[in-house]
Amino acid sequence: MFANRIIFIIFVKKTTMAQRLIPYGNANYENTELFGNTYIGNNPTPKHNSCLFLGLNFSGMGAWSENDEDFIKIQFDANILTKLDFFLRHYSDYLEIDTSFISEFNKQFQNIAAEGLKKIINLSASKGYKIFVVIDEYDSLTNALAIFYCHASAEENEYLNILKKGGFFRNFFEALKEGLATAIDRVYITGILPITIADMNSGFNVADWVTFKPELTNMLGITQSELDALLDEIYYDYQVTYPNEQAKEIIKTQYNGYKFSPASEPVYNPMMTLYFLNELMHYNKHPDYLYDNNIRVDYRQIEFIFGNNYEVRNDVITRITDKKEITSSPNLNVFFDMNAYKHGRFINEGLYYLGLLTFSEYPDKFIVPNLVTYDMVISFFERINNYQPDSYTISRIIEAYKTEGDVANFIALFFEKVIKSFPGDFFKNANESFYHGLMYHLLNYTFDKGRFEVYPEFNLPSGTCDLMLHSLPGAKVQAEIKDIFEIKQVPKSATNAQLEAKFSECKQQLAQYKTGKYKDWCGVAVCFRGNKDYKVEVV
Repeated sequence: MFANRIIFIIFVKKTTMAQRLIPYGNANYENTELFGNTYIGNNPTPKHNSCLFLGLNFSGMGAWSENDEDFIKIQFDANILTKLDFFLRHYSDYLEIDTSFISEFNKQFQNIAAEGLKKIINLSASKGYKIFVVIDEYDSLTNALAIFYCHASAEENEYLNILKKGGFFRNFFEALKEGLATAIDRVYITGILPITIADMNSGFNVADWVTFKPELTNMLGITQSELDALLDEIYYDYQVTYPNEQAKEIIKTQYNGYKFSPASEPVYNPMMTLYFLNELMHYNKHPDYLYDNNIRVDYRQIEFIFGNNYEVRNDVITRITDKKEITSSPNLNVFFDMNAYKHGRFINEGLYYLGLLTFSEYPDKFIVPNLVTYDMVISFFERINNYQPDSYTISRIIEAYKTEGDVANFIALFFEKVIKSFPGDFFKNANESFYHGLMYHLLNYTFDKGRFEVYPEFNLPSGTCDLMLHSLPGAKVQAEIKDIFEIKQVPKSATNAQLEAKFSECKQQLAQYKTGKYKDWCGVAVCFRGNKDYKVEVV
C-alpha cells in the first residue's frame, strides 16, 4: 500500500480568525508526548495546537461493495457517526455541549452523515474554532465499487450512483467543501487512485495534489540515512547479532527503490521495512516471508487498470516481466475517471499509483522498484493469464531441487507440471519473459531467503543472465546450489532446426557468463518450444 503508492491531496485555506490553543490536557502535550523528538516536534508550525482534529479512516469499507446502495449507505453513515460522536465527546468542553446534546445529535443524524458533519462544522464555527480534517484511504469503498460495477450500465452502477449529484458519498464531500468557507481550516486526504475525485466532478473540485511536490517526495518513505540510523539503534538497543550488512542488502533489494520524481532520492517502503525490522528486533533474524500480506494489492485492481485494452495489456505485461521497466510519458495524469480506465487508457498511471511501478532516473522510464514488488507483479500477471499453481504441485517441483540440487529434474518438473498446465492456445503469444518470469516467481516464493538468494536479470561481469539462484555461504542446506540460468523459447510451431538454432544461441550466451568467480557455478541452458517440448543442458 500498498498499496504502496499513495496519492496525497491537501487543500489549504488560510484563516483570518485569531489562533486559539487546543491542548490535550496541557499546552505542551502534542509537541512533547505525541511528536517527541521528531522534526515537527522540534519545529512546530505557527498553527500548532490551534485546530480541532477530526480523523476519519475509510479503510475496510471496500468489503461492503457487493451489497446494495441502501446497505452501503447505512454502513457508511454509521462509520462516520462513530467518529463524529468521538469528536463531540473529546471537545465537549470547548464546544460547550453536554451528553444530552450528543445523544440527541446521534439520534437526529443516525443515517445522514453529511448533515451531521454540517452540524459539527456550524457548531465549531459558532464557538470560534477551526477544524483540521484527515481522511485516510478515502477511496477504499469507491475503488472496490468501481471494480465490481465496471461492466454495469450507468443506471445500475452503484459506484457512479453514490458519486453523482445527490449520492451519499458526494454529499459528504460537498459538506467538507462547504465547510472550507467557515470552520474547516484544512482537509488532508490519502488514497490510491484519482478516479473518485474525477467522477465526483464539482463535488470536491478544490483539491491540490501534492504527491509530486519536490519538497515532499522523501517524506513518503524511509531514506537511506534514516534506515542506517534505525539499524544502528536496533542493533545497539536489542543487541542484535544477525549480520548487519546482510540485513542492509536484503532490505535494499527487497524494499528500496520508490521515487516520487526522477530527481528525488529512492526511499524504502515503510511498512515492509518496519515489518523486517520488527522480526530483527524480536527474533534476531529476517522474516521467513519477506513481505507482509497486508501490503498486497487486490489483483482485481490490476485487472481493472488494464480494462478491455487487451493488446496494450499484453504488451505492458511482456515488457515489465522481461525488463522490469516501461517507457511512458514523463507527465503522469492525476485526473481521469472510471470510463477512461474501462478502456485501458491510463495503464501506466494506474500501475504507478498502485506502487507496482515507480520513477527511474529518467523522466520517461518507469521501473519495478524492488524484488518484492516484482514478485507481486509476476503473480498478478499469472492471475490475469488464468494460471495459479496449487501449493502441492509447487512443493513437488521444489523438493528434489532443494534436497539434491538436481536442476535438470527441476526443469523437467517445471515443464511437466507448470508449463503444460497452460492451455495450448496460450503459447501463441508467449515469449521468453513469460518463462523466466514464471520460473523466478516460483523459486522466489519457495526458497527460504535466509538460506538462498534468487535474482532475476542478474548482472554478471560478462553479461546479464535471466536468473540466478544460490545457497548462502554457511547456510544450513541439504545441497549447495550455485546455478545460473539462460532461458530461451521458440513458438510451439517451430521446426526442429529452429529449436536447435535457438538452443545453440542459448548455450553460447551461457558460456560467456561462466567466468571469474562464476567459473565453477552450474550453468543451465534451456529452450522451450511452447508447451510441446524443451531442450536443456546443464554445465
